[in-house]
Amino acid sequence: MQLSKVWFLVVLSVIIAQSQLPATEPWVSLFNGKDYSGWKIVGPANLAPVEIEDGAMVLRQRINTAEHTFVSSKEKYGDFILELDLKDDPGFNSGVLLRCVDAAADAKVRLNCYQVKVDNTARAWTGGVFDDFGDSWRWLHDLSENEAGRAAFKLGEWAHFRIECIGHTIKVWVNGVPTTHLVDEKYREGKIALKIHSLGDRPDDTRNVIRFKNIRIITAHPERYAQKMELPARRAPATPGKFDKATPARTTP
Repeated sequence: MQLSKVWFLVVLSVIIAQSQLPATEPWVSLFNGKDYSGWKIVGPANLAPVEIEDGAMVLRQRINTAEHTFVSSKEKYGDFILELDLKDDPGFNSGVLLRCVDAAADAKVRLNCYQVKVDNTARAWTGGVFDDFGDSWRWLHDLSENEAGRAAFKLGEWAHFRIECIGHTIKVWVNGVPTTHLVDEKYREGKIALKIHSLGDRPDDTRNVIRFKNIRIITAHPERYAQKMELPARRAPATPGKFDKATPARTTP
């Protein structure tokens, strides 16, 4: 009788311990590392080139493009958690676009959205968010007061991004360091896209690329898997920051 009681307590303790374990995150891969299944290229007639190399998307600029090219998901997403790895050359202007909607027919670009910036300037605001609406953009959440966030990303090195887009809140971590905790209501659903900036007659810039891999998403009850954010929530300003013409950072020869 005593032995049975002991076994009962052991089994009960195992059940309780298992019930306290965090649920397995229901990740779904968005990129198979082999082709662009599930994605489409959006942009001008002379689209910028996109390739696949060593299991990563490789995006490159094309000269004399009047507007941006986007690698866009075919599916639309509302609330989600997105993770990916990227490596950006110093001369490449890019970002991760969230909840993209089609722009007006006469717009200079095809998609409007929130953009998590991959900042190739000395300002180093990678992981900040701005409202991207074509021929200009305005910062909604910058890194001017976030020294740790500015130091989290290094051009030319692989970096891990986690983006939680749940309700009216967008949270971003770069290499585990919090960079954005934004509250804004403008976009509620749309596609996920990766940006290739337009380029003038600068052939040397076509040598620069950005690479993306390990792209995955949670859409089933993402609020259950949201991480604690150390930054205080910041509502988007009524008058967002103006267009910033900071020059790209240059590497030492």
